[in-house]
Amino acid sequence: MVANKALKPKKRKMPGPLRVGITLMILGAILVGFGSLSDRESVSIYGFIVVVSGFFLYFVSYYYLDRLQKRKTNNPR
Repeated sequence: MVANKALKPKKRKMPGPLRVGITLMILGAILVGFGSLSDRESVSIYGFIVVVSGFFLYFVSYYYLDRLQKRKTNNPR
């Protein structure tokens, strides 16, 4: 029983900013799709802006949180 628990990989919880970034990318993609289907360019442009901001938020927070975790492992207190 104990050996089976040791073989399971630990699940990492996804931080909030990463979830928000992914959600913004999905929401923006949906807006772009609806805007292009209904021939509303303003909705498509707004959706594109939402996608870009979600992408930016995701990657900036990913690298920021990765650096914080590296600092914690390098300087244990």
